[in-house]
Amino acid sequence: MVKKAIVVLAVVCISTLSVHAQKIIFGAKIAGGFAYQQYTNADVISTGSIKTFNIKGIAQIPLKNDFWLEAGLGISNKGSIIYNDALTTTTHLTYLEVPVSILRKFTFTSLGIFYLGAGGYVADGLGGEFDYQTPGSTASDKVNFGKNNDILRFDTGLNFSTGFEFRNRVTFNMAYTLGLNNIASSTQQDAGTSVVKNKEFSIGLGYLFK
Repeated sequence: MVKKAIVVLAVVCISTLSVHAQKIIFGAKIAGGFAYQQYTNADVISTGSIKTFNIKGIAQIPLKNDFWLEAGLGISNKGSIIYNDALTTTTHLTYLEVPVSILRKFTFTSLGIFYLGAGGYVADGLGGEFDYQTPGSTASDKVNFGKNNDILRFDTGLNFSTGFEFRNRVTFNMAYTLGLNNIASSTQQDAGTSVVKNKEFSIGLGYLFK
C-alpha cells in the first residue's frame, strides 16, 4: 500500500513539474524537534519524547489563487522513550520521507510571505537503534524492520505546517506530522504492544533558490 502511494505521489509530482517547469521554486529545509509515539501496551508506565533532526530538499509549484504544491524528499528522525518498571527503552528511527503538501500563501507585509500548509507523507525506514537502560546497566541493539521483526518498515500519515518566507529567501518553518500507520510488528503485538504510531513537532530554517 505504501509503495503504491509513493509511486502515485511521484507520478503526480512529475506531471505537475512538467506543466509548471518554468515557475518551480526549489529549496532546502533543516529542522530540529521532538518526536514521540502513540504506544499502546498495558505494561508501559509512561512515554516520553526524543530530540530529532530533519533535512530535505523541496520543490514548490504554483497552482491558482495563491495556492502552491510543495513536494519534498529528505531524511527524518522519529522515535520515543518508553518507561516500563525498571527498564527505559529509547527508540531512534531514521526514515527516507516523501512529504507532499498544499500551501496557501498570504502576502500582507513588506517582510515577506506567511503560509499555511497541509498534506501527507510516506516514509521508508532506513535504520534505527534501541537503547536500553536499567538502574545497573545499559545496552543497545539495531532495529530490524519487518512484520516478524521489531517494527514495520513503512510509515504514512498527515503533515501540517506554517511559517514565513522572508524577502531574502530565508524561511522560518514549523511542522507537525501525525502518523496514521500502525508500525507495530506482529512480534510486538504478540508481546502486548497493539499500537505504535509516529508523531513529531519540528522548528527550522530553510532557503529558497528562486
